[in-house]
Amino acid sequence: MDFSLDEMQTIAVDGFQKFLQAEIKPIAEQYRDKYINTELAKEIQAKLAPFGVVNGFLPEELGGFDMDLVTQGMLMHELAKVSPDIAITTLIYFASGKMVAATPEPLRSKYLDKFLSCELIASVAISEPGTGSDISSASCRAKQDGDYFVINGEKMWISSGDYSDFMYVLVNVTEGDETGLAVFLVDRNEHGYETTNIDKTALNSQSTAQVFFDNCRVPKENMVAAPGKGLKMLLTLLQSSRPIVGLMSMGIAQAAFDEALQYALDRSQFGKPIAAKQIVQEKLAEMITKIEAGKLMAYRALDCIAKGKRSDIDAAMAKWYCTDMACEIVDEATKIHGGNGITREFPVEYMARAAKVFRVTEGTNEIQKLMIGRAITGLNAF
Repeated sequence: MDFSLDEMQTIAVDGFQKFLQAEIKPIAEQYRDKYINTELAKEIQAKLAPFGVVNGFLPEELGGFDMDLVTQGMLMHELAKVSPDIAITTLIYFASGKMVAATPEPLRSKYLDKFLSCELIASVAISEPGTGSDISSASCRAKQDGDYFVINGEKMWISSGDYSDFMYVLVNVTEGDETGLAVFLVDRNEHGYETTNIDKTALNSQSTAQVFFDNCRVPKENMVAAPGKGLKMLLTLLQSSRPIVGLMSMGIAQAAFDEALQYALDRSQFGKPIAAKQIVQEKLAEMITKIEAGKLMAYRALDCIAKGKRSDIDAAMAKWYCTDMACEIVDEATKIHGGNGITREFPVEYMARAAKVFRVTEGTNEIQKLMIGRAITGLNAF
């Protein structure tokens, strides 16, 4: 298995790196811990789109580049190095784009062009305040009323929720011809839902929202997955998000490593750079080794998904290992900075806060371990 960059990947990554430094990094620095509003968020995603990172994974017949998952992961890694906040918004474009591609016609055509041009932002609403990681027990409910379904309930921790023009919502259909978990496309303007942003430890430049559905009347034609099939659809289409989250966290770790290395080379004690100290070199060696190991795990998971192989274990391992290691690596970066590492003058302080959030996104790391445990023992612990 060869994960060295081929010629096209090298061109894509190099060009993207230059663009990020010139166009995105100044925005990221200006908006660190400051909310990026919806209009600016759409402008940023439109700038990213030509590189394929927003919707390049879609097939060419739908307006995408038919980009492979490993290349997509590489680009997301680079984006997260510059701005994990903006990378999360892009990740939701990736996730919701998978849903758009799976949306039946003619509903898909209604949204596709404006989604591709970043005029519209979509999100995927799964988590709820009372269910945590047990998404199968969704309490957000839909009742059939003739040719409509009436949706009531709340969703929690919805990335891009406040930005969203429409969202794919996992609901429990409790009455009608069929019952069970289903997925509906709900339009903010047409059907109405309310959102409010959640203030977090970090990553507040992007939207993470609570969503409220109060008697939202949605036509039955907006059902994207039938009752009983909604959860399987979401888990299948969104499985690649976990290793990509791993690569994004490794992007934060890489950025922290780069800052720590440069600081160690510039900072002198007793007449020579602290990079010459054995303990500092040991820390740097461990940091970069963990980064490379995490990237390889995530690439393997994405490669398995792309080839249609069983990937649940690989994806869970990559997500858990990468996000935990990112926290350890950034912690070591702050130690190398000494007292400066906890001041807002140096970016590692922000990175230390940002890395922690990824431990709970796309399923907590504890849930990832239970998934791995179930796979290797054949016994279900949850």
